[in-house]
Amino acid sequence: MTGPAVSLRAGGRELAVSCHASIRRLHDEIFLRPPFVFGERASQEHEDMLTMIREDLTFGISIALSGADVVGFTYGHRLPTDHRWWESFTTPVPFEVTQEWDGRTFALIDIGVSERWRGRGVGRRLVDSLLGPRQESRAVLSVQPDATQAHAFYAASGWQLIGRKGPIPGVVPPFWDIYRLDLATD
Repeated sequence: MTGPAVSLRAGGRELAVSCHASIRRLHDEIFLRPPFVFGERASQEHEDMLTMIREDLTFGISIALSGADVVGFTYGHRLPTDHRWWESFTTPVPFEVTQEWDGRTFALIDIGVSERWRGRGVGRRLVDSLLGPRQESRAVLSVQPDATQAHAFYAASGWQLIGRKGPIPGVVPPFWDIYRLDLATD
């Protein structure tokens, strides 16, 4: 499918700050309806989380623009060695997957593309723009089990399903599927 051109911008904190309101609007448009399930404070929690992680020196973001309109975004940061991504799986995960060291893993925290722009390669371009220059050897992400379109996108993009986490106390939803993508490093 073709259509008007979409340009990409990649950056860090400054780009996230300049596009914060647009990212929040698009996030709410995408994630505050089925198949996604979040608590009643999801919009504010997303804003708080983005505000916090954009201060991380390893933070990276890519946005897709149609003219001046943000039509997609993705962002994340390097996982610290004391993170908890590898805890609470419903089935054991091999040690070679869970073994962590400083600089090994980039966590893709969020990706969203406006519904009218899906199926045009925007999501894949965003992920490539964000992950292409990264120095980590792999990326991970989590997705809600009922988000079948997201699962299809990740599988088609080469991500490998590691397993399901949960239940995670106090988290809505309590279960999450974790994916991994090996990154090309020089």
